[in-house]
Amino acid sequence: MDETASGDHESPHTALPTVKSGTIPPATASRLGLYLRELQHFLRGGTETIKSNSLGRRLGLSDSQIRRDLALFGEFGKRGVGYNVAGLVGALRKALGTDGQWSTVLIGLGNLGNALVRYRGFGQQGFVLRAIFEADRSKVGLNVDGVPIHDISRLEELLPSLDVQMAILAVPADQAPGLASRLADLGISGILNFAPVSLSTTRGVATVDVDLAVELQRLAFAVVNSDRSS
Repeated sequence: MDETASGDHESPHTALPTVKSGTIPPATASRLGLYLRELQHFLRGGTETIKSNSLGRRLGLSDSQIRRDLALFGEFGKRGVGYNVAGLVGALRKALGTDGQWSTVLIGLGNLGNALVRYRGFGQQGFVLRAIFEADRSKVGLNVDGVPIHDISRLEELLPSLDVQMAILAVPADQAPGLASRLADLGISGILNFAPVSLSTTRGVATVDVDLAVELQRLAFAVVNSDRSS
């Protein structure tokens, strides 16, 4: 038995209940983001319904884990049919706050910043890059794919007029804390931090630290332990 629910089962075309983002535990929210990514792949491929075991195989998760997570949205699975992909994508995007648009700025246009500004996934998920701020004055006044590059010294002058909620930090570790404080003072609500330093203590700002070296260490650990268990 796959998607089960007590009482009546809803049709795959019934509007799905939603859940407030603040009620979702962080670990669950992380998995919901993975579900959304895979479901969008299925949706683009023309899949209308999907069962939890199919989604689980793609993500290496158990059917029961997926059903528990999706139960946050109410009883909307249909036994023997599965979940409506389009409806579930809509419910997940609303719960994760990506059903609208988020205006964003990028701080730092080094090698990593150049890669990030060209990443199409941001726009596809509703994150709109409004401006880039950079310390290298040889880059100031140019643009990347139509996004203007400003001198970082003008951050306080220009940021308020851009009406942005989030910032992406792609700067050296020693610069990140100071820039995070400046962004917080300017009313930025969230920071995605690629500098190899934790910014989780930045007051009044939601931060997510992404350290690529740490992620590679996690991968190495997984490979070593996979080899030992085989």
